[in-house]
Amino acid sequence: MARLALEMLDPRPGERVLEVGFGGGGLLAASISAGAVTVGVDISEEMVARARRRFPGAELHCARAERLPLADASVSKAVSLNSLYFWADPAAAFAELARVTSPGGRLVVGFEPAEELRKWPGHRHGFRLFDVAEAAGRMRRAGFEAIEEKWGRGRKPDLFCCLSGTRIGANR
Repeated sequence: MARLALEMLDPRPGERVLEVGFGGGGLLAASISAGAVTVGVDISEEMVARARRRFPGAELHCARAERLPLADASVSKAVSLNSLYFWADPAAAFAELARVTSPGGRLVVGFEPAEELRKWPGHRHGFRLFDVAEAAGRMRRAGFEAIEEKWGRGRKPDLFCCLSGTRIGANR
């Protein structure tokens, strides 16, 4: 999933790239390697502390997706992988991603859709399930257009989707 999301995100030198729910930091490392100014937000204080040691040059915050501690239109690209399931208020989280993404900027959201997660018993423990149409609709309503979906295979369960969209107009 990370490989496909990175391809869709296409971070470039000097771009300010946000990752929400960075976990172990694999995409943070890829953004930094691409020369992007890297920003990360994660709900886990432990993961933020680990990432601060690993990526001393990155701007890292402990916060929820629904309340990003960033200025309006302050990132050119944003990505979130496998964290959508845990957002307390998905509409607010997508609105926040739209708020911080500059017009013309890109958002990539990767996740395993509901029909795949239902194959794995762990989905019953705190996961909110989404189908692709619902996630894409939330992106559109938040202010992203030209939603593109790409599918890939991985592990547990084994099929995932990455959605990407372009931020429209002035931030709301």
